Amino acid sequence: MKRIGVLTSGGDAPGMNAAIRAVVRTAVANGMSVVGFKRGYNGVLMMSENSRDDYEILTKRSVSNTIHRGGTFLMTARCKEFHLPEVQEKAIANMRGLGIEGLVAISGDGTFHGADALNSRGFPVVGVPGTIDNDLPYTDYTIGFDTAVNTALECVDKIRETSDSHERGSLITVMGRDCGDIAINTALACGAEIVLIPEREWSIEETAGRIRWAAMEGKRSTIIIMAEGAMRSLKSDLHALAQKYPELGVTGDAPLSSSKLAALLEKMSGHEIRSTVLGYIQRGGNPSASDRLLGSRLGSHAVQLLRDNQSGLAVGVRDNHLVEVPFAETFGSHRPVNDSLLHLLDTLSTFSS
Repeated sequence: MKRIGVLTSGGDAPGMNAAIRAVVRTAVANGMSVVGFKRGYNGVLMMSENSRDDYEILTKRSVSNTIHRGGTFLMTARCKEFHLPEVQEKAIANMRGLGIEGLVAISGDGTFHGADALNSRGFPVVGVPGTIDNDLPYTDYTIGFDTAVNTALECVDKIRETSDSHERGSLITVMGRDCGDIAINTALACGAEIVLIPEREWSIEETAGRIRWAAMEGKRSTIIIMAEGAMRSLKSDLHALAQKYPELGVTGDAPLSSSKLAALLEKMSGHEIRSTVLGYIQRGGNPSASDRLLGSRLGSHAVQLLRDNQSGLAVGVRDNHLVEVPFAETFGSHRPVNDSLLHLLDTLSTFSS
């Protein structure tokens, strides 16, 4: 191949710039030029009036001073219409018109579906996993996960100090719609007492009981880490709780917000609880050393695969070794919960016997 493209799509993740940099510099070292598409597949479709807003030639110099920056300098966006065959054909025609012979797509599950569609139509694509949720089952780690955990950990450490001063509990919501990895790792690293995740059933009654027990044992503050998708695994009867505590404004028909959950836990435990949602702060910030290294390794490996005429693959890491799997093996399942980490968390918490 003489020229390849690279894009970042979906949610941004710290370390994406390190991956782009590795793609460009590895390609140049192998005699290839690189076109960087802006805003994901939207740039490939050339939807802007000015081509400069859609793509640019990337050189070794243009990716200098980027490895330490969060986000993605190519910008990112979702492209809802990319599942349409005619849209995919347009994307291929546009890339071939620029002399591009292969593509590196950096993101998560949705982007990989688009990459697989392009590859099945005869246009070579390799995927690089960039998502803070760490929810792709084929790789041990995804780019951005380590930074997100460290960002959450820094925030929780600050919240714990004020919680301890006021002798209150804190319910802290971290990202993780389908995967509890950020919650589990943050909880273990910060010494939290409770973690609530989408993969494991939990109840408000049991959680309140654990908070009450800790307070009776003399614990001044309790830290509860909750993944944003944990409400899906809640087994409590919200209709019954709404009738029992009408003053809290809880209904059994609407999703339970973190602030309403905190109010329920406070009422049922007799211990003051405050709710904090960390939100998009977890996506930002300079990437950690681990994410810079991971992005560099995976970006470079993706280019080497295209150079060797291998495509339709997503790269990853297992036991610190680089791996590649067909796109089809990345779809349809989520990372299994790490039971050993959950067991360790239970062992080290206040509630262990």
